[in-house]
Amino acid sequence: MPRTARRKGEFSTYHIIQRGNEQKNIFLKDEDRIRFLDIIGRMKKKYNFILEAYCLMDNHVHLLVNDNGNDISKIIKRINISYAYYFNHTYQRVGHLFQDRFKSEGVDNDKYLLALSAYIHNNPVIAKIVRLPEEYRWSSFNSYLGRDEIREGMVNAERVLGILSTSRKKAVDEYYKYVLNYETKEDIMDVDKDKILFLKENTGYIDSLITARQMITQVLRENQASVDALKTNNILRNELISRLRRNSSLTLKEIGELCGGLSQSMVCKILKT
Repeated sequence: MPRTARRKGEFSTYHIIQRGNEQKNIFLKDEDRIRFLDIIGRMKKKYNFILEAYCLMDNHVHLLVNDNGNDISKIIKRINISYAYYFNHTYQRVGHLFQDRFKSEGVDNDKYLLALSAYIHNNPVIAKIVRLPEEYRWSSFNSYLGRDEIREGMVNAERVLGILSTSRKKAVDEYYKYVLNYETKEDIMDVDKDKILFLKENTGYIDSLITARQMITQVLRENQASVDALKTNNILRNELISRLRRNSSLTLKEIGELCGGLSQSMVCKILKT
């Protein structure tokens, strides 16, 4: 069955999600992230698009891009090809680095644009990598705050900040408070229920115990394993624990109970290894 062509012209701003193939990491060290951002910088000059926000996670990327009248598919394809070539050459690997085609969602109003930018900047907080979004080096949040001199000019935050105030200082202050007080599910769903569905389907975010159990069941099925494997297959169990820790807001106690009835201290020990 042939692929359906992407719609063009209806939206000019897109939320792009690009995941690693088989959910594997696409960044193994800081030099990889630097190279990816360098590639984006080069492609910005070539295709004249506007980067409004970004966040580089270990196994996926969020980009908020205004195509500025250019072909978004061509832009992302060129970024992906360039980075995949670098990654495969650096780590002497072959095969697909990214999962299928990139996922994209049109951004059609200011309320969603504001909520989405906050969601993107909160990704490291949601994943429990940092406590505050400004502590994460690999997102555009500090550019919004005017604190990122190294990548100054790479991100255009004016449109998002302008939603809050015409005064730059006031807009930055209001945006900082908005991001810190942001509740992902409620803010996005308040705009459109399809938007949060898109995020959940394409980021792997686990927002409840029910969703976590569904994910575990799916992984066990894919590995042709029963629930008993959580007590006998340490590799599979530990991978599930790591995934739940990265992609959910569950406590260590809850993760332990889901993964074979482990204690909180045991889960903590596994995560440190």
